[in-house]
Amino acid sequence: MPLSRRTLLGSAAVAAAAPFAISSLALAQDASPVAEDPSAPGYGIIRVRALSTPELNQAVFPDVMYRFLPQTTAIPGYFGYLFAFENENPAASLTMTLLADEAATAEADEVAKDYVAGLDPRLTPETPLAEQGPVRIWEATNRPASEAPPHLTGCQVTFRHRINTAETDIEAIIQTVRDELIPTLREMDGFVLYGWLGTPDGRISFNIWETAEQLATGDAAVAEFVAANPVVTMDGTTEVYTGTIGFADVLGTGSI
Repeated sequence: MPLSRRTLLGSAAVAAAAPFAISSLALAQDASPVAEDPSAPGYGIIRVRALSTPELNQAVFPDVMYRFLPQTTAIPGYFGYLFAFENENPAASLTMTLLADEAATAEADEVAKDYVAGLDPRLTPETPLAEQGPVRIWEATNRPASEAPPHLTGCQVTFRHRINTAETDIEAIIQTVRDELIPTLREMDGFVLYGWLGTPDGRISFNIWETAEQLATGDAAVAEFVAANPVVTMDGTTEVYTGTIGFADVLGTGSI
């Protein structure tokens, strides 16, 4: 089944019937996750999962909404969830779960493991990317929710996974991103979200744009920033995953 906006909108109608929590999130200003601040996400879980066919990937989406998401939103410290269909491989999906602290993250991870273990065998995925850790940067648009599709359906999301070198000064990179990159992105058309997740050996940046064209423009701005800043070091190549959002409730009620 080809992925289309009509397909996504139909799936979003199914998703809307599932119970979910809406939370208000803010930029983490400190070097560590701000778990003590109830308005900010402290930790995140990012997964890329692949099935054997695009049809099965479409089939798992409503199952996630009805069975997995209600269990996850019931976890104390739940902040938000995102599900997207990967653009390059329509048999794969991108997910992100946002939580308050490490305890909530551990509980959410167990919920996810139990959910995957109980899937119809046809829907059991491979997982080429599985990372979790503290949210180090969170910068969201302040535009009203009425300016974007409900639950960001049809918007574009990118995960960039980078491995740190032994010489990487992660605090210097984060400060440079906040000072030089984020102000540029916030002024661009279609900007929705830019954030960072720390991992044991690197980091994952994630960003959301309203359209594919705007995402491409934003990606070009990120690439230009990286090329111009020697402080942004990494080991090897960057893993990049881009997807079309089927459902997201990561931005709270006051912004898109």
